[in-house]
Amino acid sequence: MNRLHSCILLIEVASLLMPLITSFAPPSLMIGPLHTSKSTSRIRRCSLLQAYGTNLIHTNDIANRHFNDTICNSKDDESSQLLNGFTTIENTHEATIHTNNVPTGELPRHIAFICDGNSRWSKRQSLPKSMGHAAGADRVINVIKALQRYQPDDFDYPESSSSLSQSITEHTNTETTSTTQLHRKGIEYCTLYAFSTENWARSPEEINTIFKLMERIAIQYRSHESVQSGKIQIDLLGNLEDERIPPSAKRELQRLQSESRDACDKRREKFGNSANILTICLAINYGARADILQAAQKLAQAIASGELTPNDVAVMGESEISKRLCTAHIPDPDLIIRTSGETRLSNFLLWDAAYAELYFTDLLWPDFDEEALEEALVWYGKRKRRFGGRNE
Repeated sequence: MNRLHSCILLIEVASLLMPLITSFAPPSLMIGPLHTSKSTSRIRRCSLLQAYGTNLIHTNDIANRHFNDTICNSKDDESSQLLNGFTTIENTHEATIHTNNVPTGELPRHIAFICDGNSRWSKRQSLPKSMGHAAGADRVINVIKALQRYQPDDFDYPESSSSLSQSITEHTNTETTSTTQLHRKGIEYCTLYAFSTENWARSPEEINTIFKLMERIAIQYRSHESVQSGKIQIDLLGNLEDERIPPSAKRELQRLQSESRDACDKRREKFGNSANILTICLAINYGARADILQAAQKLAQAIASGELTPNDVAVMGESEISKRLCTAHIPDPDLIIRTSGETRLSNFLLWDAAYAELYFTDLLWPDFDEEALEEALVWYGKRKRRFGGRNE
């Protein structure tokens, strides 16, 4: 109990001193999100308090309430807080666009993230793995907020930039001709690799933490203004029928998906093609090989039942596989970003990523802030995408 009281006292003192400390801090230290520079790692100013709070709430309900009152209910709009060891969604958080590095080239219509490095981040900070996953979840919320800034209503493109939408570019491979449109108007889809089919090899404790985190975020995010107003649609990718997935997590995730779709449908009815909805796809219990396999099985069943003939498949080509994937309703990714320094896809969107631009960064996922996102988008805007052809 002495240690508990000491931790509570530390939080009280820190919460009282924080406004005074930050009032004298230079602007460069006042950023909310985490970012790792080339040689140093900076921790957001609340992280140590959040770490103490996380340890407290598992031991004492009074300490839990104290942590909520002193930290989580503060009016600091520079960051969202960790509640019960997990992320609390804050509507007040605003992403920052760094005007010295604003992307002026083409933006990807569909951007995807392999969110890697949560455990390594927590290890570097001498924190438990649960805090690494909580910080990673916090980063997801901040990245989504940043992506919304690249929607037409929220982002003013320089006058010298190209038109908002370019002509359709057709590309051909050995079997089929597919059409890809290069979009300048904004990012419309984002896919996040939240839990892979291979992640079941982790410890039961870590898996439980991850799904409890997903459940809490789903509950909180339903009340977020962007969801309620239909600006964000949540889609779930992967096998959620797996019995290993906790029923409560599955229920809350599906409820978030359903309610966000309903709100987006109402927004589409009101605004039509100018609804500007950002679709967030959460890949949970997802593996690209498993997805391709189940698509092939469905195709085989269609042939066996007489719905299709082998000649039909030969004529229609690879589209017969594509339309049976769990990603059939979304366009192929234009840009895939992987954090933590690893340079592989790890069974993520293998079929879909045929012509995606691949961007790898040494930053750990909790450190991938708005500035890092802008750098990736600037890099993407300079790419020349030919899809096997030539731009002459």
